[in-house]
Amino acid sequence: MSSFNDFLGLHGQLDALFLEHQRGLIRLDLDTAEAALDEYAGALLAHMRDEEEFMLPLYGERVTPPVGGTVEIFLSDHVKLKRFLELFKEEIAKIRGMEDIERGVLFLIDSQHLFKRLLVHHDNRESKMLYPLLDQVTSESEREELFAKLERPYEWDSTKIDNHSQRESSFASAGSS
Repeated sequence: MSSFNDFLGLHGQLDALFLEHQRGLIRLDLDTAEAALDEYAGALLAHMRDEEEFMLPLYGERVTPPVGGTVEIFLSDHVKLKRFLELFKEEIAKIRGMEDIERGVLFLIDSQHLFKRLLVHHDNRESKMLYPLLDQVTSESEREELFAKLERPYEWDSTKIDNHSQRESSFASAGSS
């Protein structure tokens, strides 16, 4: 990895995990849905910790943020995303005890709509502001040093994931209804 923009591939990997969670939900396979959500949450939380510990402090020190691209906005998004993940886990536990599992699953999928909209907006800020601006204010050696510190290895098979533009269009179209 040589550029912060390479993290867009991770976003596709995360999308694939969330899709597996939702597929489990629509199949009423709560074990699969919960396992995929756990894997997704672990990966997303690791990514957010890396941003909070390494990327955002550097961004705050070296970048004059554009409108809508302040460190505080990124951190506020992270707080909201973390809360959504907690709520999703709580909801799966509730669904397990419901007589009408389909109603519970539909409620959960509907509630995930807001999460996905927030995620699209957050990822757009990352792809248009955070990552390109960090690339501009860091040297290749600084990036290599920083990438070596990250919590989660960022390697993925691009043939197995949706690309970022597909995420934008599918999540955005879901958000416009």
